[in-house]
Amino acid sequence: MVNQENPSKNPQKKRGQGDESPCRELETASPRSSSFDAKIVQKEIAVTFDGTFDGFLCVVYSVYYDKIIPLSVQVDGREQLSIGLEVRFIDTDVEKAARVYTGIRKKISEDAAHYVYSAFLAEDEARFLAILKYIQLGFKVGHMVNSHLQEDFVRQVHKLAKYVQREAHLLLGFCRFAETSQKVYYCHVTPKSDVLPLLAIHFCERLMNQQWVIHDKVRNKAAIYDGNSYVIASVPAGDANITYAEGEKETQELWVTFFKTLAIDARKNYKLQRQLLPLYFRKNMTEFQ
Repeated sequence: MVNQENPSKNPQKKRGQGDESPCRELETASPRSSSFDAKIVQKEIAVTFDGTFDGFLCVVYSVYYDKIIPLSVQVDGREQLSIGLEVRFIDTDVEKAARVYTGIRKKISEDAAHYVYSAFLAEDEARFLAILKYIQLGFKVGHMVNSHLQEDFVRQVHKLAKYVQREAHLLLGFCRFAETSQKVYYCHVTPKSDVLPLLAIHFCERLMNQQWVIHDKVRNKAAIYDGNSYVIASVPAGDANITYAEGEKETQELWVTFFKTLAIDARKNYKLQRQLLPLYFRKNMTEFQ
C-alpha cells in the first residue's frame, strides 16, 4: 500500500538494477514525445473510485493505460452525473497506485507528491480533477509544474494543499488528550479537512511511549496507536463512550483554572485570538468548555 500518511518517506528503488521502471509509460510521456497525445484515445467518461488515495492513483493509471479522459472524477456513491454520460468505476490496485506514485516522485518532484497528497485530503468536490490535471502537466514539464501558476488547476492544488497543511499544523497544538480508565489517551477532533493521517504521523513520534486514539467525529474514523504502530479505522457515528481515569476530571479543572488565571483582562484581544485560534477548534478544547 502506498504510504499515504507520509509520502516523503516512501522508499525508492535504485535504477540500473534490471528492474522495469515502476511507471514506464508515465515516465516516457513528455512534450518531446509525438506519441503522447496519440496514445490517449478520445473516450470521454465520468470516473468514480472508492475515495482512497490509492484509488485515486489508480484513476491516474487508467487515464494513461486505459486511454480514458475523465470529464469528472468523483467518489463512488456521491457522484452527481449528467444524463447519458458513461460512468466507469476504477478498482483500487495498490501495485498500480505504487507505480503511479513512484512516477510522480521521480519524474516530477517530491514537492509535487507533497502537493498531490495534501490537496487530496481537502474537502473540495472539484479537487480530484484539478489534481489529475496537475499530475498530467507534471509528467510533461517535470519539476517546473509548480511554476505554471497561469493554470487554474495548479493554483487550486496549491491553495488546497496549503489549507490542509495549515489546519493540520494548528491541530497539532490544539489536540487535547484525556487519560481513560484503560490507560489509553483519547482525543476527539472535528477538522474541516481529512487531516487525521497527518496528525497520526506527528503523534507517533511525539507520544511514542503512550497508547492513544485520535477520533475524527466528522468522518467517523479514528487513528489508533498501540505503542508500536497505528491504524486508521472506521468507528460508529456519535460520541465515544469514554470512561476517564481517576483524577482526570480534576486535572482538566486545574488546566482550566490555569488558563483563566494566566489571562490578563486588560490585554484581551478577542479579534486576534479568533485569528490565531479559530472558533471551530474551541469546542474540542478543554479550556473553552
